[in-house]
Amino acid sequence: MQIQNTNNYQTAFQAKFLHSNDLKRVADYAVEHNKFAKLNQARKNIDSAFLLTRLKLNISQNSDGYPVVSFTRYVPKKNVNIAYSMDDFAESKTTSFTASQKMNPLKFALEKIIKLGNGAPKNNMFKTVVKD
Repeated sequence: MQIQNTNNYQTAFQAKFLHSNDLKRVADYAVEHNKFAKLNQARKNIDSAFLLTRLKLNISQNSDGYPVVSFTRYVPKKNVNIAYSMDDFAESKTTSFTASQKMNPLKFALEKIIKLGNGAPKNNMFKTVVKD
């Protein structure tokens, strides 16, 4: 996925994450708030393990107005040798995280992605979302 920021240069945010509008919004938010370097480092850490697994990010709010970030894990279908498209993947598991206070949903999602990438693949969040 290519993202064009306000400085007219393009940044790439790809790897384990499948394209979603929510992911694009988080990447744009990171660029606007000078956090893209942290986001990109988290992406590299996440990408370093479990090469066949893909993640999709979704952002929503619960009934109380707290942001909820969901990571849906996709794995290649058993009859596929090399996964090229979304049709080659099957949904495996969805893990959701809810904020403890009302805050900007994009900021919360950015923090969760960065936390997911910190110390990956050894941190507990990474094990919960990607591995287990």
